[in-house]
Amino acid sequence: MKNIELYRKAGKIAANVMDQGLNEIKEGKKLIDVAEYVESFINSEGAKPAFPCTISLNNVAAHYSPQAGDTSTFTKGDIVKLDIGVHLEGYIADIAKTVIVSGGKNKLIKASEKALEEVLDFVKAGVLTNEIGAIVEKTISDYGYSPISNLTGHKLSQWTLHGGILIPNVETRHGDEIKEGDVYAIEPFSTTGKGRVKDDANAIIFKFLEDKPQRLRDARTILNHVEKNYSSLPFAERWISHIVPKFKLNQALRQLISSKSLYAYHILKEKEKSLVAQTEHTVIIKKDGCEITTLI
Repeated sequence: MKNIELYRKAGKIAANVMDQGLNEIKEGKKLIDVAEYVESFINSEGAKPAFPCTISLNNVAAHYSPQAGDTSTFTKGDIVKLDIGVHLEGYIADIAKTVIVSGGKNKLIKASEKALEEVLDFVKAGVLTNEIGAIVEKTISDYGYSPISNLTGHKLSQWTLHGGILIPNVETRHGDEIKEGDVYAIEPFSTTGKGRVKDDANAIIFKFLEDKPQRLRDARTILNHVEKNYSSLPFAERWISHIVPKFKLNQALRQLISSKSLYAYHILKEKEKSLVAQTEHTVIIKKDGCEITTLI
């Protein structure tokens, strides 16, 4: 089937981009340079980013992508979560890995990696999502850390990054059945904290929701642009920073969010400011196992 082949091709590109992107994470290098390298690499492979390259450091768990003009650099010892999305005709591959700047791996990273490994050995058609959550929770807990209970893996479908079924990182009372042919991004998060994230006040990643009337001309210009270029997939503030001046951009984004024309992905931080690691692969569910699309 064409869609399966596109999932596979997107996965191979994502795996290759991840491999090269990790090599770019070095002490003193700007985060924005790595993000733009990753996104340019994806485009050069004939695909497109399924979401902005996110580079979340230390206690930041998700949804941080450098803004235009960002001068932030990597510091020795930073725990870096590199999360990359690739799509071909809307069919998505989602992959994430965690590394330490100028260092190797620690137990926290290994806990997340091992949890994913255990799930990939277990998952197949017919298993329940809460069974997967139980494996993640036990594995990470056995390492002496906490899984993040309010972050999840997610079903993927064409042009939809977060489908209706979620993969919990803890055991839950009820579960949904995993079906043959479905595609999922599975992403255990481990933390030195108690296992919860909270929204930061800031958001620098957004997605189109609905075309609604806008009071500001700049808001209308931005909405038309994102609907045409990104459909329902997330985009970064820096991707549209050239459209209108900075002070007008912020005003227009506030109106678009307020009118529910755009959805804002707030930066997510561990509630206790504790360290976080993440590992993620995309899989196609089979009758007797799964096919990992994001392996090199």
